[in-house]
Amino acid sequence: MLITMTRSVDAEIKRVTVTLPKRQLDALQTIALREDVSVAWLVRKAVDKLLRKGPEMPVADRAQRSKRRE
Repeated sequence: MLITMTRSVDAEIKRVTVTLPKRQLDALQTIALREDVSVAWLVRKAVDKLLRKGPEMPVADRAQRSKRRE
């Protein structure tokens, strides 16, 4: 499915594409239908919640820790 955007987007907003297994996409679509929202909206809200509630350390620190383990 290809979705094209016809409205302009703020320069601070970046588009991200993800690949999900069919079972995950199906589950998200079921939730989106039940909540009367789009899958994209669910994903944006989930990311926002993760970043607000997420790890106690900043994301940059996690990236540095991952490199040290290699």
